[in-house]
Amino acid sequence: MDQAENVDCTYHVHSSYNLEPVGRPSQQDVIPISALGPVLIASPHPDDETLGCGGLIARCAEITCPVSVLSMTNGEGSHPGDKAWEENLGNIRKLEQHSALETLGLKKPDIISLALSDGGLEQLKGEMYKRVVAVIQDVMQSRRIRTVFVPAIDDCHADHRQTAHFLFEAVSKFPKMHFFSYQIWPPAVRSAQVTASEMSYCLNISDIVCVKRRAIHQHQSQLNPINTAHAEGFRMPPKLIKEKLKAYESYALVRDLPAWCSQ
Repeated sequence: MDQAENVDCTYHVHSSYNLEPVGRPSQQDVIPISALGPVLIASPHPDDETLGCGGLIARCAEITCPVSVLSMTNGEGSHPGDKAWEENLGNIRKLEQHSALETLGLKKPDIISLALSDGGLEQLKGEMYKRVVAVIQDVMQSRRIRTVFVPAIDDCHADHRQTAHFLFEAVSKFPKMHFFSYQIWPPAVRSAQVTASEMSYCLNISDIVCVKRRAIHQHQSQLNPINTAHAEGFRMPPKLIKEKLKAYESYALVRDLPAWCSQ
């Protein structure tokens, strides 16, 4: 369940260019998209940024708010195969991601591809962990990032949770940065500690849902069988696509990062 599901997130301003608080009709809590940039969206696999933040990306493109996408892996683990196949699939998914971002309105998508192991982010420890954090910090500094969007800390996919932890570590160097999360695979029950650390927001994308739909459909490797030799593997569930093509995208502004990440 997304943060805003079963909650009235129609704020009285009704602006498509604001992140608006859910159930908190206070003008001071409204955040204009124009005030967010430059924005960094952390995507564990090519397609997570489109599913979770496609409407936001399209809105940013409309007002020329800079957006960078940090692609943690190439998504080569979605369909089983040998090393040569994984490399080929990773390249396919990178091209799909680029095409999806162009569809959302980014003329020259800024994708930072870390090419870490799909399904293996939790295994990165010690010096390798520190190196990844340092690279992310360099990306933030070079692009003067002011706002990050990361997967939820309690997402059911380990790569998503670990991406959130990497970004938590990275923003310690930038204490004034906005830190938002987005849901892809939410748990059945969320902990009170996590939800108490968040403030729910939504973005009206009702007029650009068709754009987000076209962007999602650029990820054909995740929607249809790739070839007969690799027919088995992940396929986006129709329920997920339906959820992500609602009139509102849901986010959470994390107000207490240490508490949020310690669950």
